[in-house]
Amino acid sequence: MARAGRVAETVLDALGFDRARAEECATASLVPWGRVARVDRGVATLLTADGDRRVDNSTALSLVVGDWVATGSHGAVRLTRRTELARRGGARKDERQPVVANVDLVIILHSAAAQFRLQLLSTFLVMAYDAGAEALVVLSKSDLINDPHSACAEATRRLGGIEAVALSTSSGDGIDALRARIAGMTIVLLGESGAGKSTLTNQLCGSAVLDIAEVSRGGQGKHTTTHRQLVIVPTGGVVIDTPGVRDAASFSGSAGIERAFHDVVAVLHRCRFADCSHGDSPGCAVRSALRDGTLDPDRLAAYQFEIDQRAAVERGLEARARGPAKPTRTKRQRAEERELDDDWDRP
Repeated sequence: MARAGRVAETVLDALGFDRARAEECATASLVPWGRVARVDRGVATLLTADGDRRVDNSTALSLVVGDWVATGSHGAVRLTRRTELARRGGARKDERQPVVANVDLVIILHSAAAQFRLQLLSTFLVMAYDAGAEALVVLSKSDLINDPHSACAEATRRLGGIEAVALSTSSGDGIDALRARIAGMTIVLLGESGAGKSTLTNQLCGSAVLDIAEVSRGGQGKHTTTHRQLVIVPTGGVVIDTPGVRDAASFSGSAGIERAFHDVVAVLHRCRFADCSHGDSPGCAVRSALRDGTLDPDRLAAYQFEIDQRAAVERGLEARARGPAKPTRTKRQRAEERELDDDWDRP
């Protein structure tokens, strides 16, 4: 009996169960069960000490990958989410849709050999910070460029100081350092198809736990991962792979935007007038910073895009509140919508 209990503890430890989680369960008289590794059509797959278990993902639970599940006198219970990565979704694109939960670090993967997509990477940063997680930019396929160090410095500059590191799954450069860094953490990989998310997951795990596909000759990534999936890294830590995306839309509050664009916000605050139009208004710090080169116009445009997107969401929510009630979707309709939303890279 003692052996079974120790096995259960070992599995939970590998999944990231810690003392605070144990105290949460004890306070509510709950028994820890497992962690959500995958969600399919209203069914969640848990990793538990007794192997994989499938549970009905009821509306009351609303589980996403990364959630912790415990059992009590009334059945399965979702434990408190410490962080929650969310995006915009739904038929009207004004709904907040959780993507993954309880993530410590968001790794934004971008091919070092691909065109730098400032707007997409900025949106990922906003999502990470709004979730309450930390973020790291990883330039994959660094063996395909001549100077990875300079590429990292340029990515850091263009993204407002965020740390960027280079690695190559072909040569193995940077893999061990990343393994050591994520030990004991839950990380999620975000990026375009072909950036190497599944390949990196396999490298970190030391085996082919996920299917991968070759990138086309034109550099277009082939979409391999179609669901978010959580796996345990043998050397410590948990990694969540996600489908590749061409575009992403954050559902962010001001905190995520302000942290991701702290440098832009600092310039805005130096304007003489709070309602400065950043055009011909006197004392405009933005116009001055653009003129002397201390503010990147592309970065300002990326910031404005996020502000505009946030404003559009707020207008949609206001219209929804004023308008007639939306017809209630059936359980099947909700399941079909989740299935569609699970693939970020659909045409």
